[in-house]
Order: sequence, then structure tokens, then C-alpha cells
Amino acid sequence: MYEAVARAERGAAGLSMIYGSSLSWASPTKPATKEIYPSRAFDRLVGDGSGRALDRSILDAVRQESQNLRPKISRGDNVKLTEYFESIRDIERRIAKANQEERLEGWRPTLTTPDMPRPKNELPQNVPDHMKLMLDLVVLAFQMDKTRVATLMLNNDLSQMNFKFVEGVQGALHLDLTHNGHAADKEAMYLKTNQYHIAQFAYLTQRMKDINEGDGTLLDHSILMLTSSLFDGDAHGANQLPIILTGKGGGTLKTGRVLDYLDKGDENRKICSLHLSLMDRMGVKLEKFGDATTRLAEL
Repeated sequence: MYEAVARAERGAAGLSMIYGSSLSWASPTKPATKEIYPSRAFDRLVGDGSGRALDRSILDAVRQESQNLRPKISRGDNVKLTEYFESIRDIERRIAKANQEERLEGWRPTLTTPDMPRPKNELPQNVPDHMKLMLDLVVLAFQMDKTRVATLMLNNDLSQMNFKFVEGVQGALHLDLTHNGHAADKEAMYLKTNQYHIAQFAYLTQRMKDINEGDGTLLDHSILMLTSSLFDGDAHGANQLPIILTGKGGGTLKTGRVLDYLDKGDENRKICSLHLSLMDRMGVKLEKFGDATTRLAEL
């Protein structure tokens, strides 16, 4: 009986580590694996340092699938498929030519090539350097318009990282500091770890604020969200979550406010309502997300 319980507990711990190590999801039940190596993140965004572009034509990406499909469809459908692919290829060529001649109108990225060197292949052993490097890569990706959405975890759930690089802090984050029993010395150290995380978010915000994009800054045209999965790690309380939003979302967000949604009877008091509200501002219209069907009031 003990062995069965122990195996179940180990299995639950394993699942917690898997689900607590990701913010992005490939499906409702499958977390997307995050990239922790700065060099690999750099390569996926802007190339491997050799000048080889990683972007591929839409047609090249689906070439194999289309070849597998052709024997299964009629001759007439094959002709239509060929015509469709040729029309896409023509559009790609015209866009590429216009880009080379700088004839594309409207907003353009402020960077066309990376303004930072490719990180070394190994995983940085200095935690502050690692965090800063990953934050810089997020800024680079936005500045070059290589992605419009990025998620970044500064710590996994159940993290046992020792924050001894922060003055006056000792012990593993999860067991020693989060589950502190409200001991004064442990609470003080836990507070310092939270302040350190906030400082990293402030660094990201300031970096984007300092980048001018003509009619505003990179921060003005973006939305950054900082949050935690718990309010009180010792009690595992999730009834109230501290959330910080910076950036104006292209003028769709009014900043400089504190919005209090602590009324438990408020139907809009759902984190998924916030996500719906933010997706609206990114042009993604959904009737439902998670357990929410309404937007967050007054956002």
C-alpha cells in the first residue's frame, strides 16, 4: 500500500513539474516545451550566426504534405491545387521584391539584423546573466518583428533555485522560502526574491520604452503582463492574483491605474476574462476562453 501511494505521489510530482514548467500550450492538455538555451532561442529567431535565414516559404513548408495529397485527389483537383500554389508563390515573390526595394508602406521593424551577438552555446551558469539575456532576446524578437507574442518564465513552479545571488537571501525558493510558515526571517528573504523578479520586469519595460518606433515607442505598441500563479505560496492561495500590465497596446490600454477586482461576487472576476480582453486588443476575437465568456470591466 505504501509503495502504491509513493508511486502515485511521485507521479503527481512529475506532472506538477511538467505543467509547472510552461506558460504556452500546444493543446488543452499538452504544454509546449520552453527553450532555456539563449543560443537556441537566438537561432530560432534570427538565424544561427552564419547568415543563413531560417524563414521558409509557405510552399516549402507544406511541399511534402501536398505531394502526399496529390495521389488521393482527382486530376481536376490537382490542377486547382497547382494553380493555388502558384498564386501563393507569385505573392511571395512580389512581397520579397517590394521588401528589397523598400517599397513596403506603413510600419516597419526598427531592426533588420540583430544588434547583439549570438549567445554562447552553453547554458549560462550565472542566473542574473541568464535572465537578462533571455529578456534581451524578447526585445530583439519584437524589435525585428520576428514574433508578436512571447512568454517567459523567470522560474518554474516548485523551483528549488537558490537566490543566494541576491544579498541577504539563502535557501531554496520553493521549500525554504515560499513555504516559510510566515517566519519573519524567511518572509524577508522571500520578499527580496519577489522584488528581484519585479526588477527584471522593470528592466524589460524600460528597454522597450527606450526604443523609438516613429509614432511611439516599442512599449507603446506592446502589452507586457507580469503575474504569478499564486498570491500566497505558503497557503497556495489563488483567489487573488497580483497582475501588472505595462505598455499601451497601440493606444488601447489606459495606464497609470490600479484596478481592484477583489469582489468575489463579480462575474468578471476571472483571469480568463483578462485574457479575452487582451486578445481583443490583438485582433483575436473569441466568444470563450477557459472559464470566461465576458471581458474584464473597465480595462
